[in-house]
Amino acid sequence: MESSFSSHTLAEVFRDLYRGEQSGVLHLTRGDVEKRLYFDRGMLVYSESPVAEEDLGRRLVHEGKISSGALNEAEAAISESKDLAQTLINRGLIGKEALSHTVQFIVERTVQSVFQWEGGQARFSEGWFAQDIVEGDILSTFESILRGVSRMTDFEPVGEALRGTASRLRLREQLPVPVERLALSRSNGYILSRIDGASTVRDILSLLEPHEEDQAMRFLYGLLVMGVLECEPPVSEGPFKITDLLRDHADSVALETQQEKMIEATYHRIQGLNHYQLLDVTPEATRQEIERAYEDAKRPFSRDRITPKVREKLRSQLAVVESRLVEAFLTLSNSDSSRQSSQEADDEVRGGDLLMRVEADKTAGAKEADEAKKVAEQYYLKGRKFLRDADYYNAIQYGKLAISYCSEDARFYFLLAECQTRNPDARWQRMAEKNFCKATELDPWNPDYWLNLGRFYKHRGLTLRARKQFEEVLKIAPSHEEAVSELKAL
Repeated sequence: MESSFSSHTLAEVFRDLYRGEQSGVLHLTRGDVEKRLYFDRGMLVYSESPVAEEDLGRRLVHEGKISSGALNEAEAAISESKDLAQTLINRGLIGKEALSHTVQFIVERTVQSVFQWEGGQARFSEGWFAQDIVEGDILSTFESILRGVSRMTDFEPVGEALRGTASRLRLREQLPVPVERLALSRSNGYILSRIDGASTVRDILSLLEPHEEDQAMRFLYGLLVMGVLECEPPVSEGPFKITDLLRDHADSVALETQQEKMIEATYHRIQGLNHYQLLDVTPEATRQEIERAYEDAKRPFSRDRITPKVREKLRSQLAVVESRLVEAFLTLSNSDSSRQSSQEADDEVRGGDLLMRVEADKTAGAKEADEAKKVAEQYYLKGRKFLRDADYYNAIQYGKLAISYCSEDARFYFLLAECQTRNPDARWQRMAEKNFCKATELDPWNPDYWLNLGRFYKHRGLTLRARKQFEEVLKIAPSHEEAVSELKAL
């Protein structure tokens, strides 16, 4: 195996050897520097490096475990540097346990150093590392790789991509390592406990202090690469690949930039347009044409097209655009209805057979009314859906559209009131009260309308008004449990 690697993909090289239980030597080179990491069934057991701080012999002398004379004696007896450890043991210059601690330290330090490279070449030579110096350990190998990721250079693009992904994180069913035995810091242990299958990276980061976010993302990235965590929906097929995540993030950023430009351009363009220009229709357009034009105009700004990030960032501009479109539709559609009614009246007067004309108009009028009710019902159902999704703005718009087609249905006003109560502003509260009252006026036999109006007054501290509404409920349904409970609580 030979390939190029970057700081972003090096962890995957280690992951593939670890999960594939490979035995052999991983040669990592950058320029004239080569470092070697020895694997035994996927576990790190030894390393070689030309860097003084990562040289086993010098480290042993520095730690006082052997003398410089003993080191010179051992080095004179070997032809390859990888044989130093075994020679020291064979000559009785150091014990196996004392040596293994230093070897493990050097391995971990070497791993961390290569993660600080911006890139290089990787070549793996399969083979068996016959020397019995350090026994392979799954936990220490896994922890060494995680610590390497914690030192990884050029992590910013990875962190940004992780923060931007909408995928939820969850633990894999078959873990590659006994997670409960990992030597985790307190913050990393807390992060791991927050992974519940329903939280995104952004959700988890929101629980931390700002200065903890970088290391938290590195920890999550390490767990994703090593297969402890997985994304739902997955970022890529098969094992986690950072290149897929970075590509998806770049596409997402490009889309968000495009959407922002489109919204800003529309926001500035509509400032000087009248209602006909907003919907791109003529004064002679029928209601059906106006409706089609309205649907076409608002489609680019629908909730399923604009990303949540852009919708949040340009919330005020979107509100203006959507409000202007709704205003134009309501104004023009009502104007068209009036024009059609006037035209029908003129045609009726000009008709030759007045009696036949009246009967025909009755039939046409009944059909039109039925059609209007069907359209109103569709808008109402859409409004209820947006209410369930807590999108109160769009729920209100569809409620208004429903009323424009059928103004005598109490449910439509109740829908508006339910949404308007969510806004604590006094003006919205007055509109909510008005629509609650309109619902009780149109359908006085529905106890839910009176009950919610009573609760509305109760929350505003208007006890006498609240009591009156709850009493109205009991007039309709004397055993209404919620109304009885509310009266007792007053």
